[in-house]
Amino acid sequence: MRNYAQLDDFISYDEREVWRSYIEEDVVPLWESAWRLHEFHSRLENEFDGRSLGSLRGDEQQLVLGGIAPRSDEVYRDRSLATFYKELFGVQLSDVQSWILAGEESDASVVDVTVEVETPQFIELVETVLDRLTAALSSQYLYQDYLEPDVDFRSLIEQPEELQELVETFYQQVLGFAVNHSYETFFVWSLNQVPRGFLEQAYPDVSFDASLMRDEFGLMSLEWNNPIESGTDVYAEYDILCFPEYNPEQQGTSFGGSICEVNEDIWGYFHDYDKESFRNAVDRFVNTAPDLKTEYWDRVENRVANVPDEWKQQDITIYYKNLSASTQSRSAAEQSSDSLMGLLDRVGPLLFLGLQEIRWVSDDSLRLNTRRN
Repeated sequence: MRNYAQLDDFISYDEREVWRSYIEEDVVPLWESAWRLHEFHSRLENEFDGRSLGSLRGDEQQLVLGGIAPRSDEVYRDRSLATFYKELFGVQLSDVQSWILAGEESDASVVDVTVEVETPQFIELVETVLDRLTAALSSQYLYQDYLEPDVDFRSLIEQPEELQELVETFYQQVLGFAVNHSYETFFVWSLNQVPRGFLEQAYPDVSFDASLMRDEFGLMSLEWNNPIESGTDVYAEYDILCFPEYNPEQQGTSFGGSICEVNEDIWGYFHDYDKESFRNAVDRFVNTAPDLKTEYWDRVENRVANVPDEWKQQDITIYYKNLSASTQSRSAAEQSSDSLMGLLDRVGPLLFLGLQEIRWVSDDSLRLNTRRN
């Protein structure tokens, strides 16, 4: 197995300065952008939700009327200001049709139409990223020189190009943060729920018992009924390391686990069928939203060539009786010629690449769920 220390552009992942730089240059800027967008949306809710249209100033009315075409088949013109606020920030008239009819028949200002501010999927992702990264930053001491940024609400209202730039910056930072494009995020992702022996082969220069891994990242041992004799080298080799967020029997919060969760959230919004409105908004106002999860799978497919195809496509349960194991059933495990260690070796690449996740443990089994879909 070729290890990562042999790569020309290998990063010294056991150096604390590497992770200070990652937090300062990647984590904090994304957290700041999410903070600004979250605060801006909160101000929109506080200042505009429930207000009558007639109470808004001219520049404020443009948030809900800018680019609306009353006599067009598509009332909201493509890429108009009103469409931008509606799809990305959830700002719209409570009843646009009543406003259109009132405008054609009489004085539109007298109709009882209010502004609604909802939470669209774009803001859902913003808030999720903010919450996860707040947890990550609060769980480490490598870098503490970060502050909540100021948000000039009026400037963003009056100069839509500034708001557009903030949206585009957040989008680019999200892409750059994902495991698809960040070596550091991939490293953290690859540590989770993987046997120690596999990790030591992949990263021979990294100490997984050092304070950096344990105290700063939050790396710990998975709680499961390991039948291998404790205290032996084999037991240590198949000690499954993970972050507390992914330890079914001992949940918690950590820097490493929060980073992994952010990546899962990003993948979900760029992939899942029920996040279509997020992708549509991004496609319209920023750029074509890539399917990051599928792109990642396609890129690493050749690295799991020796793993059974059915293991890549579906959930797996490893049943074991003492050291004998099977993926078929508990009864099959008793008669199986396969060992628990052998099955963990075979599933190791899927766990290392984050294509499978240990979701559940029992006294005699490990349940692995695919991240394919």
